[in-house]
Amino acid sequence: MRLSIICFTEAGAGLCIKLLQELLKTGQPCEGYGPESILKSCPGGDLMIPVSTSLSQWTREQFSQKEGIVFIGAAGIAVRAIAPFLRSKAEDPAVVVMDDRGRFSISLLSGHLGGANDLAMRLAGIAGGQAVITTATDNHGRFAVDLFAREQGLVITELKKIKEISAASLKGEKIGFHCDFPFSGKLPDGLVSGKVFRINLWITMKEKAEKEVLRNSLRLVPKVLVVGIGCRKGVSAETIERVVDLLFREWNLSPEGMAACASIDIKKEEEGICQFAAAKDVPFYTYPARVLEETEGEFSSSSFVKQITGVDNVCERAALACVKALGGGRLLAGKKAAEGVTAAVAVLDWKMALERKTIFNLDSLGGKG
Repeated sequence: MRLSIICFTEAGAGLCIKLLQELLKTGQPCEGYGPESILKSCPGGDLMIPVSTSLSQWTREQFSQKEGIVFIGAAGIAVRAIAPFLRSKAEDPAVVVMDDRGRFSISLLSGHLGGANDLAMRLAGIAGGQAVITTATDNHGRFAVDLFAREQGLVITELKKIKEISAASLKGEKIGFHCDFPFSGKLPDGLVSGKVFRINLWITMKEKAEKEVLRNSLRLVPKVLVVGIGCRKGVSAETIERVVDLLFREWNLSPEGMAACASIDIKKEEEGICQFAAAKDVPFYTYPARVLEETEGEFSSSSFVKQITGVDNVCERAALACVKALGGGRLLAGKKAAEGVTAAVAVLDWKMALERKTIFNLDSLGGKG
């Protein structure tokens, strides 16, 4: 999480410096900001960046650049500053507000998905204050699906269903848990594996359910799919996207599950692939022909491709080489060729570990008492 902290008073600057010093010790990327007039006379003020723009402009910039923002000052200042830039649960950064004495650390925005609840607790620990957590599932010790998804690295496909699931959890309803992947550990209280109830969760890489009982479930998608791509020089990102989308539809794969793209190293700077990976917000890995040739498996072979690239298949071999490099996996969807593009999909070996905290222990929140 890239973090920005802003203060408005001398006391706030002192607290900001304390937070920066402790966070930087742990390797946490963070920056502190404040009025130049205060920083000049504040011991340690050289650690901070003077703010020369309006608070509104500063907030706009932080919303687009950082995953966490901390306001040291009145909650009303923070609310008015962030209001014009709010987008959605899936996009908004974590926002925490602290008073300038560090007595309270309030999770204001994106408590679960953005991690503001965790951040508020961490900052309270540094300041010796009290974290203020207001999310209902946490205060009642109930299962929170958005926190669960964040901890497990799952993409929530329908954000509107979070409210429905939280309401069911607060009422004490049982929630069905269905997982297409192996998992270990104890399920959070309230989840029942393999049973169908009014509300159900489905952890899957599939786009559509074959079973009727799962069609109204909330899909939680792990990022486990690697797309191998080969293409003619100059093919556009839009063309690549059409071919990949077609392959995903044919194999009933969820686009949210895309974890990376891969190709041969001579395509390292291929504009279409680079733009496609950037648009999907996934890394693009490339491998030499030698590495692809040494990748073991059954692949469709092309003498023409071998003549041009030095290897008989790019997309399948690249996808499989990538998942092997990332920890292991298998080729899932073989070569799809269209419009000067070849694409294939490999899936990472993935197991969900449930030995995490999907419910906050509010008794553990530190405070002065």
